[in-house]
Amino acid sequence: MPDLDALLAPRSIAIIGASPDTTIIRGKIQHVLQARGFPGPVHPISRSHAEIQGRRAYRSIAEVPERVDLAVVVIPAAAVPEALEECGRAGVKAAYIISSGFAEEASESGPALQRAVREIAARYDMAVCGPNAEGFFNAPAQVVATFSPAVEDYAQPLLPDVTRGRRIAVAAQSGGIGFAFFHRGRPRQLRFEVLASTGNEAALEGFDLVEHLIDADRADIFLLYLEAVRNPQTFLRAATKAAERGKPLIVAKMGRSEVARRAAASHTGALAGSDAAYEAVFRRHGVIRGEDMDQMLDIAAGFAFCPLPRGRRVAVMSGSGGAAVWMAETLVAHGLEVPPLDEATRREIAALMPSYGTAANPVDLTAGAIGKVGYAHVVGILQRSPVVDAVVIVGSVANAHRLREDQEKLAQVASHPEKPVLFCAYTRAVQEAVDLAAACGVPIFTSMPNCARAIRAMADYRRFREGLGARLPEPTPPPAAGVGERLRGAGRILCEHEAKELLEAYGVPRPPESLAAGPEEAAAVAARLGFPVALKIQSPEIPHKTEIGGVALNLASAEAVRAACRDMLERARAARPDATIRGVLVQRMAPPGQEIILGVSRDRDFGPMLMVGLGGIHVEVLRDVAFAPAPLGAEEARALLAGLKGAALLKGVRGAPPADVEALVGLMVRLGRFAGDFAEDIEEIDLNPVIVHPAGEGLTVVDALVVRREERNRAKQSREETEQ
Repeated sequence: MPDLDALLAPRSIAIIGASPDTTIIRGKIQHVLQARGFPGPVHPISRSHAEIQGRRAYRSIAEVPERVDLAVVVIPAAAVPEALEECGRAGVKAAYIISSGFAEEASESGPALQRAVREIAARYDMAVCGPNAEGFFNAPAQVVATFSPAVEDYAQPLLPDVTRGRRIAVAAQSGGIGFAFFHRGRPRQLRFEVLASTGNEAALEGFDLVEHLIDADRADIFLLYLEAVRNPQTFLRAATKAAERGKPLIVAKMGRSEVARRAAASHTGALAGSDAAYEAVFRRHGVIRGEDMDQMLDIAAGFAFCPLPRGRRVAVMSGSGGAAVWMAETLVAHGLEVPPLDEATRREIAALMPSYGTAANPVDLTAGAIGKVGYAHVVGILQRSPVVDAVVIVGSVANAHRLREDQEKLAQVASHPEKPVLFCAYTRAVQEAVDLAAACGVPIFTSMPNCARAIRAMADYRRFREGLGARLPEPTPPPAAGVGERLRGAGRILCEHEAKELLEAYGVPRPPESLAAGPEEAAAVAARLGFPVALKIQSPEIPHKTEIGGVALNLASAEAVRAACRDMLERARAARPDATIRGVLVQRMAPPGQEIILGVSRDRDFGPMLMVGLGGIHVEVLRDVAFAPAPLGAEEARALLAGLKGAALLKGVRGAPPADVEALVGLMVRLGRFAGDFAEDIEEIDLNPVIVHPAGEGLTVVDALVVRREERNRAKQSREETEQ
C-alpha cells in the first residue's frame, strides 16, 4: 500500500529539476517551500548547479545521502519515467509530478508516458500524484509544494487564527481551481488544512487522498473538483466512509451538459446519460453537488461553523423590512420554510420593538431596536421557539461596530447544538466583521441564494445521515437458480415473452398472457384468457413493435384476433424478412391505472442504474425520470418516486384514486435486485409501460425487453480502463 503520509506530510523533500530562478516554475516551488517554513531538509536535484537557493544541489536522487520521503518532479515529460525509476531504486516513498505533457496531450507519446508512470508507481509501491499537477500544501505539517500564486502572501498564514471552524480539505483535478478555493475562502476564516492538485491521476486519484484523510481523521469537510472519476470503486469506498462518519463531500462535477445519450434498443437507454448516473450515485451517498465556486465555499462555511439543523424551518430577523422579506422569499424558493412564529415567541419579541416593527416571521425589528438590544438577544428568543430550526440575521456589515458590541452574546447563541445562526449581509462585508463573526461561530454570507443553499444543504445532510441505514439496499439472497444460465444462453435481445420469463423468477408479476404460433392458436388463447386482448409480435430483431404495426389492442372477438394476427405476421415478414418470428403474444388488456416507465441501463462507471418515470407526456416531453444505482432498498425507491415532478399523480388527482405505490416500490426493488445480480450481463432492461392500478390492486407489466451486454463491449471497456 503506498505511503500517503510520505506524500502529504513528508519529513524530507527532493526537487527534481530545481532552478535558482524563482520566477519560473522549477525555481518557484523550492522558493515557496522554504519561504513557508518547511522544517525538514530540501534537496535540489540539478545537473547544472552545485547550489540552488542556499541548498546544496545533487546531480541525481541517488547521490542524496539520506532517505527522501517525497520527490517533487518538474522536468520535461520524456525524462519523468527515468527519474521516477531512479526514485524507486533510491527508496523514495512518494512523488508529486508537476510536469505536463502526458495524457492531456493529443500525441501518442503522452498517454504512453502516463502509462509508464502508472506502471513504475505500481512496481515500487510508490505514492505518485499527478502528472500535470500544480502541487499541494499541508498546513499543519508546514509543507507547501506548489507554484500557485495563491500561497505567495507570506504575511498571511495558511491557517486562520479563528479556532471555531471545522477542518477543510481540497482535492482538485484542476490545480487552478483547487488553489482558487483556498484563495477565495481563506479571507472568510475557513480552515484549509490540506489542498492537493491531482492533475491527470495516473496512479493516485483524489478519492485515494480523501479516503486517507478520512481514515486519519485529518479533515471534516471536503471540497472537490472532478472532471471524471478514474476508479468508481475508489470513489464509492471514500464516499461511503464520508457518509458513515458525517464528513460532507461538496463536489463540482463537470460534464452536466455533455450530450451522452446512447443509441439503444430500449427507451430506457435513450433516456440515460452519464450525468444522471452521477446524480444518482451522489444522492445515495449524500454528496452535495456544487454549482459554482462561491456557492461551494458558502456551503462549506455553513458546515464549518454551524451545527446541522433538525429541519428546514428558518426564522429571519433584520432591521430592514425589505431585506427581511427578500431573504424570506429566497429561503422559500430554495425549498425551506419560513413558518409563522408561535404566540409566546411573538409576544417576547414584540416587547422589544416599536409599534411599527413586526414580530411575525420574518421579524422586522427595526434599526432602532437592533441598536438598543443587539442581534444576539433576539436570536436567543427565536432559538427557543418550537417552530424554528435555524436563524438568519439579515443586516449590514459595512463596519464591524454592531458585531463588536454583541460579540460575547453572539458567541453564546451560536454555540446552540442544533439551531445554527447565519448572517446574510446586504452590504459588502468588511474583513473585521467577517473575522469577528467567525470567531463567534457565525458565517457571514453576501449572497441570499447561497445562504439559503447552505441551510438547505445542512438540513438535507442531517436528514440523509439520520436515514442512512434505511436507504441502503437490504441484503439479498443468492441469484435465483437457473436464471443466469438462461440469460447467458439467450440472444443479445430478449423479446417480451423471454424477458418476462426471466423476471418472473425474481417476483416480477406477469399478466395473463400466452405465446401463439398463428391466428387459430391466438384466437383459442384469447378465448381462454378472456376478451378484450392485445396482440404483440415477438421477435428479437423487432424490439420496437409499433414501428412495423406489430401491436393490436382491444380485440374483442375471436374473429378480430384471427384477422389481426394474420395481418401482423404478414407486416412483420414484409418489414423484416430476416427476422426470427417467435410468434404472437396474446395478452389480456390491463385494467386502467397510472402509466409508468421502469427500466435499467448500464452506466459505464457505476454499472446498472434503475430508472423510473411517469409515462406518456411526462417521459416523452418533460423527461420526468429519476435514477438510482441498482440494487436499491424500498425506502430509496419511495424517495425516488417522491422526487418526480409528477409525483402528485400517484397520490390521485381530479377524482382519480391513489395508485398502488407500494406495489410499484416492490417492483422497483425486485427489478433492481435482478439487475444487480447480473450487472455484468445486462446492458438494458425496459418495462414500458407498467400500469399501476389503484391502491391495493397491484400493477401490470404490459411490455418488457432485456438487452444483454455483448462480450466485445466488456472487453473494450476493460481495455480502455487499463489504458487510462
